[in-house]
Amino acid sequence: MEDRFSNEPSFIVNQSDWKLLEGINILVVDDNPINLTVADKTLAKFGGTSFKCLSAKESLVVFKSNPIQLILMDLHMPSIDGFAATKLIRETEKFKNNPIPILAYTTYNYNDVKLEIEDCGMSGYIGKPFTHIQVIDTILEVVGVQK
Repeated sequence: MEDRFSNEPSFIVNQSDWKLLEGINILVVDDNPINLTVADKTLAKFGGTSFKCLSAKESLVVFKSNPIQLILMDLHMPSIDGFAATKLIRETEKFKNNPIPILAYTTYNYNDVKLEIEDCGMSGYIGKPFTHIQVIDTILEVVGVQK
């Protein structure tokens, strides 16, 4: 059976791909401002719009009040970690009415968190540090965009 959380890229990015994420609003949740900036610049390079949050609590507010199609969730954050934050978002009326992909976005090794990622209902995994190809390929796969 194919592992749906693979980090292997399936295409090569060239200049014609720079608008692949156009029209996709992505909530990026990470307690590290540098990681938020890197993610924002990567997503913007491919036409995506990001909403940046430094905490799980802030992410709930932003998720409820904006048209979000995808969430990149850091797993290791103070107070409320990414696993708990994912469960809280999945319990909102907005999510129940319109489920969206939530990707683990983390420095944890995939094999170390695979079961927890699946148990909390995440749709995939992006390891940090990441390449542009890994991020874009994974996002396109989970939102169902044709490459």
